[in-house]
Amino acid sequence: MLNTLLAVLPIFLLIIAGHVTKRWFVREDGCWKQIDRLVYYLFFPALLILDVSRADFAGGETSTAIAATLIATVLVALMMFAGQAIIRVKHDLFTSIFQGGIRYNSYVFIALAHSLYGAEGVAISGVFVAYLIVLTNVMSVLVMNHYGTGAKKSARGMLAALAQNPLIISALLGLLLNMGGVRISAAVEQFMSYLGNAATPLSLMSVGAGLLLSLDARRSLATLYVVGLKLLMLPLVTLGLLLALGASGASANIALLYACVPCAGNAYILARQMGGDAQAMASMITWTTLISTLTITLIVGTLVL
Repeated sequence: MLNTLLAVLPIFLLIIAGHVTKRWFVREDGCWKQIDRLVYYLFFPALLILDVSRADFAGGETSTAIAATLIATVLVALMMFAGQAIIRVKHDLFTSIFQGGIRYNSYVFIALAHSLYGAEGVAISGVFVAYLIVLTNVMSVLVMNHYGTGAKKSARGMLAALAQNPLIISALLGLLLNMGGVRISAAVEQFMSYLGNAATPLSLMSVGAGLLLSLDARRSLATLYVVGLKLLMLPLVTLGLLLALGASGASANIALLYACVPCAGNAYILARQMGGDAQAMASMITWTTLISTLTITLIVGTLVL
């Protein structure tokens, strides 16, 4: 557990550093949006292409672990629908609960995979991202289309947006290079390594810059509910499936890590655009991010598959 804490602590400190920087030094939102674009379109893609292209994916452990996370995500989504049938919260608030329960922060996920498992962790997490970005985005947009009060998105537009996602594209490109036996080397490898090295600190500081350290009393129960779903229920369901499917090794541990990471920051953007409860969404993102530091240490540090 101590090793996990020591791996998680720098990630948490970078998030805090980003929050402090936004509050006291770089207050302009436009600056942080441009940093996000650099991370999203350049730094993380370079990191994923490089590490996925040279990873060893021999054996079926990765596919089994991915299957466990996909099934676990769907099961938790069904739990939320069952809860909504009983409690019947306002539709806009339910969309935020739904996103908070299933969406994950890919920046934190890849950074932690790198910190805990090195280049192998980045490569495997990149494959997870390629699958799970599609599932969680499709599910979220479908729920927003049905329950949200804002503009609707067509299925064609949603699929087009996913097809243009740079994290999906870079993970798939890395896989193609891997399967084709193409090795990135020499100056190109060093160049991409420099770009990839910038991904973790800038992405995590950007996460910190987006935190809103306040809890709306009217939405506190919903936020607490999402913290329980995302940081406890999803990891427990994923763990049960991993054990049932006999998954082990790095892929299984990264699957468990995936289940433990906090909600994605861009869930707030979707809530604002499509008529969700954006204020509740901001609280859920903030508190899952902060509390996940403790839950990741306890769960990932204690349970080694």
